[in-house]
Formats: sequence, C-alpha cells, structure tokens
Amino acid sequence: MQAVGMPGRHQFRFMEYLLFGMDEFNPLPRSETYTNLAYAFHGWDFSLGESFIPQTLLPQAIKEKHQDWYGHVLCGAPRADQFNHYEYPIPGAKPIKMIWTDTPCWSACWNHGHLFEDALLDEDIEFVLVQHPWMENNTLWADIILPTATTLECYDIGNDNVNGQYSCLYVQENAVDFQGEATSDFDAVVRVAKAMERLFPERYEGLVEEYTQGMTQEEHLEYGFEHCGAPEELSWEQLKDQDFWMSPTRDGWETETAGLLDFARDPEHNKLSTPTGKIEIYSQTLAAKFPDDKIRAPYPQWIESGDGHDERIGGERAKSYPFLLMSNHPRWRVHANNDDNTWMREFETCKIEGPDGYKYEPIWINPVDAVKVNVKDGDIVKMYNERGAVLGAIRISERIIPGAIYQDHGARVDSIVIGEFDRAGANNLICPSNTTSKNAPGEVTNSFLVNIDKVDVFELAKQYPEAFSKVYDKDTGQIAETVIITDEEA
Repeated sequence: MQAVGMPGRHQFRFMEYLLFGMDEFNPLPRSETYTNLAYAFHGWDFSLGESFIPQTLLPQAIKEKHQDWYGHVLCGAPRADQFNHYEYPIPGAKPIKMIWTDTPCWSACWNHGHLFEDALLDEDIEFVLVQHPWMENNTLWADIILPTATTLECYDIGNDNVNGQYSCLYVQENAVDFQGEATSDFDAVVRVAKAMERLFPERYEGLVEEYTQGMTQEEHLEYGFEHCGAPEELSWEQLKDQDFWMSPTRDGWETETAGLLDFARDPEHNKLSTPTGKIEIYSQTLAAKFPDDKIRAPYPQWIESGDGHDERIGGERAKSYPFLLMSNHPRWRVHANNDDNTWMREFETCKIEGPDGYKYEPIWINPVDAVKVNVKDGDIVKMYNERGAVLGAIRISERIIPGAIYQDHGARVDSIVIGEFDRAGANNLICPSNTTSKNAPGEVTNSFLVNIDKVDVFELAKQYPEAFSKVYDKDTGQIAETVIITDEEA
C-alpha cells in the first residue's frame, strides 16, 4: 500500500475521473472550469430528507408497513450519514398509497423481484403511475402509463466533467420529432399538474406554476446554463449557435501534482479524508458504531453466512441448489433497456432460439456440469430456488468453472405465473432480498444459489396455455399492445 500515489501506480480508466467532485484523484491535467447543471434538472431530488425508503427495502416497507435502517444509501452522501437512523413511515405519516415512477425496472434490476411484485398487489397500493419510453417490466403494473420520449427526441443541455481532462458543455439537438403520443418528462408532469388543478382546484391551485416556476422547458435549460458556472463571456445564445464548448486546461497544470502523489510523498501533511488521514484497512468508526455487526466488520474478511445470507456452495442450501449463479451486468443491453434490440439479438450469445421459436436468455454451464444434469447446447431449462423459477437456454462453455452457471441479469420480465415463474430469464426475480448487513441496506444480488432442470417447452405450453399463447415477435420479444388497454377500449 506504500506505493499508492507514486508514479506508475495510478489507476487508469476512461471515465468518471471527477466522480463526486473528487478533483484530487484525477491524475490528468485538470480543466479550468467544471460546470454544474443542477439548476436545469427537474428529476430526482438529491436532498437528504427524512422521508424516503431505500430501494432494497421497498417491498418489505410496503408489505410490513414499517422498516428502519441506517443511512440514505447514497454513495455520494457524507461518510457520517451511514450511521444516522431512519424509519418508514416517519412519525405521524401514513403508509404509501400510490407509486409514481419513471424507472419501472425494479423486478429485473433489484433484489428479489418476485417480492416486489407481491408488494404491488398489497391492499394499501391503490394506484400506480408510470412515465417511461418503453413497455419495460413494472410498466405492466401501471394503472396509467404516460409515454415519454427518449433522449433522441428531446432538446436538452448536457455537460461532461468526468472524462478526466476536457470538461465541456453541449447542446443536444433532438435527432427526431416526438414519436407517437410521447412527450418530454417535463411536459408529462405538467399535464398531470394541470389535471390535478382542474379536478381539485381548492387543494392544488397554482400547482403548475409551482412546478414550472413560470418557465417553459427551454427557459429552464437557459436558467440552468446561466447558473452552471460557465465563463461569463460564454452566452446561452453563443452556446446554442456553436452547440459545444470545451474548457481550456487550467494555468499551471504542469506544476500540479497528479492524483495522490502529495499523499504518497508526505502523508502527514497531505492527509486523506479518512478519520486517521491514511488508507484504512480497519475502520475504527464501524467498530465503535456497530460493534455487533459480524457481516460488515471493521476490516475485510471472509464470511461464509450470516444475517440471512446463505448463498455459498458449501452451505446447507447448496444440497438443494448446488449451482452458484453469476448474474453480471449484461453485454448486449443496459440492465433491461434494449433487450428488444433486433441488432443485439443477432449475436448468438445474446439469445438462443428454443424449439418453440421463443428467444431464451442463455445459461452458460461447464461441460462437466452439463453431463451431470444431462443437458446439451440449446436445451431449455428451468433455473430455480425457493424464491421462484425462470427459464433459460443452455450454452456449454469451458469459460465457466464447474459448480457455477452464468446468466446475464436484466431480461425483460415475461411472467408465466406472476410472483413464481418467468419465461424470459429475468433472474433478479429469484435473487436474495437480504441486504449487505443488518446495518447497511446495500444491494447484494450478483451471485446466489440455484438448481436447473431440463424442461419440455411444449409440455409447459399445455400446462400454462395463456402464458405461452401471448402474441410474440421472435425478433423483438414481447409485444406491448397485448397488455395495454387504450382510451378507446377502457
């Protein structure tokens, strides 16, 4: 560890050099100006308030009506925040009655998706509204869908502070007009605000004005630009005219020390932001705050099981579920986005066509294990544990070690039995719900125990005729129109 920060010991990467504004970790020549477009942003509220629920505990909060935890679970929050205690609902508040989301991918992206689907059926949840460009996963659970545009349809402004050397601002012209009934997210929310004013004038008078602050969407972009920290000589009209502005490298960069070089040369006078000012292997704060936490201990160590974690091939559950599933971020999509991309589906490792014409998510397995479970390339199998089951198609490869199997996460949910069985291979549905530890509600979903059995899809079609008779396009997957009730049909 003594070499950290010295020449030749820096971490090399192509992105996120200035992540969380940590300029001191950037080994490249730094820019003169770094901009902040928060004033142009109308999305997620970054404030650290009291009333919130960590994503990892949302199903339990809905079903059990109460949860408590430590920290805002934000990697950019102050270090001390992880020791602050929070609870749902906050004193005097009532349980959730409505869900409004623009990220409807909980079932295929978070922990134990079947548990979340069960929570959506809870009697307390009276209404679900989704705004989204795609008919993705939990969009299927919405009472109302507001179709919003992709970034290719929107006029916007952006910046890049994390490429390492050249901070920049840019205007993003829309490549195409809004498609179908889609609008921007801003306009979608304005439409809801107008409806609330119209239907409940006494309670929501002035709601549109409060949300828009009396500005159009482009005026918000201009306001965000004017407060982003760009040089005074750069005007909004000039940026729009030239589309792009790049900050020059700041004067004197040649004499600035790169990365952690100052710390490496003189750690006593160039301390880190840790309590000791040094690289810490043992956390005195964790030891003092959570002395009984055996899972997230003050120092890194191997822990076979505990706090509900029992996903090791040496454990008791492995007798029933002998394979350790690796569920990496997918190569051919971004989480669940682009799972219907026809170009990606042309790659043989993206999907495997079954005997019924359905494109199944591949499950990679070592040849030794393939012999043990009597499967060959292209066979359709059920992958399961006590939390449910998903289907997949076998791909035999020595790239996978014996005892493990591999299936990308993020396939779009295609339920055979809601809360129990999925056709598309959305393995987050059956991953664990336990968090990092009892004091840390982080997501722990990458590897978990499963078993596989070969299945006959035609027999499954007889057993579940409704699920297997849905209209399906083998080049894109599920067809949204089969699950949407239009205004005319309602």
